[in-house]
Amino acid sequence: MKTYNMLDGKLKAQHDAIKNRMDIVAVISHFETVKERSEIKGKYVCKCPFHNEKTASFLIDKNKGLYKCFGCGVGGDTIKFIQDRLNLDYIEAMKWLGNFYNLPIDNNSPQSTFTKNKLNIREEIETETPPPVFIPKEVFNQSLNHYSENNFVEFLHTLFEPCITNMLIDKYYIGTSKYYSGATVFWQVDETGNIRYGKVMGYNPLTGKRIKEPFPQFTSINKAIIKKHEKAKTTPPDWVLKYDEQSPKPQVLFGLHLLNSDLNKPVAIVESEKTAIVASVFIPCFIWMALGGKVVEKFKEIPETLKEKFKPLAGRRVLLIPDHGAVEDWQYLAGVIYDIAKVSVTDLINTMAKDYQLPDKSDLCDYLTSEAARTELINEFKAALIEQAPQTTGEGIGIWLDFSDKGLRRKDVERAFHEIIQENEFDSETKELIKPHCK
Repeated sequence: MKTYNMLDGKLKAQHDAIKNRMDIVAVISHFETVKERSEIKGKYVCKCPFHNEKTASFLIDKNKGLYKCFGCGVGGDTIKFIQDRLNLDYIEAMKWLGNFYNLPIDNNSPQSTFTKNKLNIREEIETETPPPVFIPKEVFNQSLNHYSENNFVEFLHTLFEPCITNMLIDKYYIGTSKYYSGATVFWQVDETGNIRYGKVMGYNPLTGKRIKEPFPQFTSINKAIIKKHEKAKTTPPDWVLKYDEQSPKPQVLFGLHLLNSDLNKPVAIVESEKTAIVASVFIPCFIWMALGGKVVEKFKEIPETLKEKFKPLAGRRVLLIPDHGAVEDWQYLAGVIYDIAKVSVTDLINTMAKDYQLPDKSDLCDYLTSEAARTELINEFKAALIEQAPQTTGEGIGIWLDFSDKGLRRKDVERAFHEIIQENEFDSETKELIKPHCK
């Protein structure tokens, strides 16, 4: 092939070894849901990743190692698929496939050296760039108060007992800002404690929805501070001017500071900070983090920017949970960070949106805070009370405390007790044993 004219013998041998291992179905299945055609052995179909379609028209021939979309006309082999799917050149695509098959390409070959020399131009520029400016700890600390004036915290109080809400405030460093009335600050803190970024957002205290009318209540902490000084006609601090000049800002995953809290726990990543915080109560078997917005969509054409965010998760198990309708973008993200973390993508929200009739663009938080989810939790609590048949009031309270950690509220306990009494025939003594005294 013409490509080999540009490669030295050693690198060509490495590429040949990778090509001998290639399975086009396995590679495409990493990104898309692929199904075998029952009527034709060795032929597979899936929805085309290069255009939107309702009916699968993307045909894969396992034996020939080729694909063809009869909807938009794209086609090629395994290497071409990776080049187009991840926006990579030939050498980068082969490197990705080498990692996929655990056949990493030797970086000491002449061709690799040539490639590295091209990359060194960018590295030299980055070396000359001054170190990032972080947000001072005192600015961060000043926001950690006035929670009675924080609308997002008020929303959390509608979901959880005060002790759980206070735990979440401390765990995720939820801050308060006066930039908007009742505004919240979501701080991005890295695993070493540097304050990388602060998002200022307004929420409805009853629904937990973002305030977008008459204008979206959203800004960054640096913009808020500069605006405050402009109104007062005073000079902003030097740090905020230097921080504001940085492009891009030194952002990280929201919740990254929790990474080392449990080295055995997998990491679950969602789009919004609100969802990560709420889900951490209902599903505590993960370390919950958030991208902090539609980052995948924004940086899809710059895969290196996406990879940078995920480098601290190297070697960790990562579950990506996209919002309703965003699975395709997040499958792309999984392909970008494949060689960093043990990553998988779930379309859980698409399924839930259908089963529970959730609105378009819903997310995991919409389900977890829905009446359907609350009823399921209460029913689990009722079943535990009846199954364990507590012999003392203390045992009943113990069961309630277990479920309180899962988001069960005092009023949910009262509802559960009344429903148990209505649904079962108990004498007065048994009623008192079942009833968890919460005074």
